[in-house]
Amino acid sequence: MPRERAWFAILLSVTALALANAHFPRIGLAPLYIPIVCAACWALGGRAGYLVAIVAAVLAVVPHLAELPGLSPALLGARMAVRAVTYGFVAAIVLSFRRSFDREHHLAARDRMTDALNKETFRERLIHRLDLAVPARQSFLLAILDLDDFKGINNRHGHVAGDEVLRAFAQGARKTIRREDDFGRIGGDEFAFLLPVHSAEEGVYFARLLHKRLSSVLAGTPHPVTCSMGALLISPDTPRDEPSLMHAVDQLMYAVKRAGKNAVEIGRAMTDRDRGTPVPSRPRVPIEACL
Repeated sequence: MPRERAWFAILLSVTALALANAHFPRIGLAPLYIPIVCAACWALGGRAGYLVAIVAAVLAVVPHLAELPGLSPALLGARMAVRAVTYGFVAAIVLSFRRSFDREHHLAARDRMTDALNKETFRERLIHRLDLAVPARQSFLLAILDLDDFKGINNRHGHVAGDEVLRAFAQGARKTIRREDDFGRIGGDEFAFLLPVHSAEEGVYFARLLHKRLSSVLAGTPHPVTCSMGALLISPDTPRDEPSLMHAVDQLMYAVKRAGKNAVEIGRAMTDRDRGTPVPSRPRVPIEACL
């Protein structure tokens, strides 16, 4: 549920319960604030959860104000304090569960070594974002990158050195891309990127810029290597067939490998009007041209 809708639902629930509790004070509806506090903590986070807990504690004792002056202010304060401690304790427990849930969810979606999205999560993100992009007429750049001669690092320096390169590359890649871009590890030394773009021209520019920056990142690792990248421009009219698109961009990357590595090749995914499968829309772009 979006945050705005969650706030509306919680405020509506608190208001309705406060009115019911005021009209029927002898029924004892105050414990029903606990599920609302739980929902606020789970959906809105710590600050909002504790705020709702305090407000609920105050509203829970408001019906007892009618008992004044027969009810001493000290007793009324004690009741409010008990409510506040109880609701606060419930909020703390729920927030602890929420943090554990978020941590496990994050770890389940990530590659443990590089903290990039794992292969399955990247695939799910690709399918989801492509489906949402249809009504918005959104274009994308889908790229697959492979480190050149990475096995040589493992053979010469050991797997510890190779892992160090992968972690350094992933850290640099996350700093290179934008917040709205997706970055995942789909193989041993293969990584994938999904970037929303406004046009084919912007996609070509991003593809070249991405390869240039990632090449710089790799050049700065303890064991410098180059990279080969295939990039596929996905227009709004392209069929959203995830396996075909991944296969097409993979073939673009392997075309770079066969042609000498250390370059980027940019292709265009054909639309229904093209009556074909995704193919390159331009010749191979050598690394010098990307600079």
